[in-house]
Amino acid sequence: PITVDGNPATAGESLNAGNTVATGTSAHGAIDFPDGSYLKLAPETSVQVTSVQLQKNGNLQAIALQQKVGRTLINVEHLASGASFTVGGHSVSAEVRGTQFEVQVNTNGTNLIKSFQGTVKVSGGGKSVNVTKGQQVSAAANGTLGPVVPIARDPRDPFAQAAQCASTVSTGTTAGTVQTSTGDAISTGQTAEVDYNSPGGTVSVALCYPGSFMTLSLIEPNGTEHASRNGTSPVTGHVSGPPGKWRAIVHAIDVAVAEAYAVSFATDAPCSANNVDDGVVVRETLSNSQIASALADSGSTGVSLTVQGASSTSARIVYYSNLGGVPISWTIDFYAATPDLGAVITQVTVRGVNVTTQVIKNLSSYGGQSISTIPSGFTVDRVYSCASAGGDNMMVVEGHR
Repeated sequence: PITVDGNPATAGESLNAGNTVATGTSAHGAIDFPDGSYLKLAPETSVQVTSVQLQKNGNLQAIALQQKVGRTLINVEHLASGASFTVGGHSVSAEVRGTQFEVQVNTNGTNLIKSFQGTVKVSGGGKSVNVTKGQQVSAAANGTLGPVVPIARDPRDPFAQAAQCASTVSTGTTAGTVQTSTGDAISTGQTAEVDYNSPGGTVSVALCYPGSFMTLSLIEPNGTEHASRNGTSPVTGHVSGPPGKWRAIVHAIDVAVAEAYAVSFATDAPCSANNVDDGVVVRETLSNSQIASALADSGSTGVSLTVQGASSTSARIVYYSNLGGVPISWTIDFYAATPDLGAVITQVTVRGVNVTTQVIKNLSSYGGQSISTIPSGFTVDRVYSCASAGGDNMMVVEGHR
């Protein structure tokens, strides 16, 4: 199970400073942040949110986490100038600006930090070092840092495989469609299945594993099975097909000692305002041109509603009005709180004065929350925002029934 402060957690649950998220023996969890940054928790991991600060425009100013034990994969969006993202281990800390890295805190108090992308500044024992892509650094229980060395092979580490697979399928595909899955380690004779609900187009898939020998089978929505792919990691495949549920079957052929694995999917579905609903796969879009047309048809004046920016893991909608001489604006970030659509208020201003804290406090007093989940009539798999070739920004929600 996954818990928050010792109580059973629910998807999309709001977190506040001081909350601790923990995973059980076979549980995998994730913490999502408004800017699209996220943290994935391996089984038997505990992380406390120590502080989250937002800028006036709703962007992240500072995030601080304390990892008590276990293994996490952290993906940080490129932060604005002056912003920070810090993860504390046992007697060490890792600070980044825009990168993907792993933190492992062992029960004996030792630490291991790996960088899969970008640079991580690791501090401990009165010393700081920069760990760049493909490197790792260990730290003793007292914080003393070891030398920075190339990442060592670890058959039990799913996150090293996840980072490799996600990078593999990112080329030539739409960023928001990337989905990476990890599972329990498997050994010779065992199989594992990973499903992906594709909105259509060319499906790219990758299997990553640390050694030995595994193969990958890809099954289309119509049941057509493609010949088992094999070779050195990553094992890849690219198949064009209609919207539907695709399946990847991982076969452990010669794996004497159980190894971790990861499977990533992505498609080249274009960033365009077209919806899909074939009874299984659902894709819904909301573009700025659609919003502008709806506002014009309604006769609304002095009001604007726009999808702002682009993110592979979230979508931001900004509202502004000046009715009766009172300027009001608010910002809501949307994300996948599977099975629902998650939403968080990140900024509210009235006459240029930031009243976000007061609004959230009042919502709470009436039983509301700053973060909520919105039932959508289908299971939400992914939420992202992008810009079409013509510059039309849009929010995309993909899922399945």
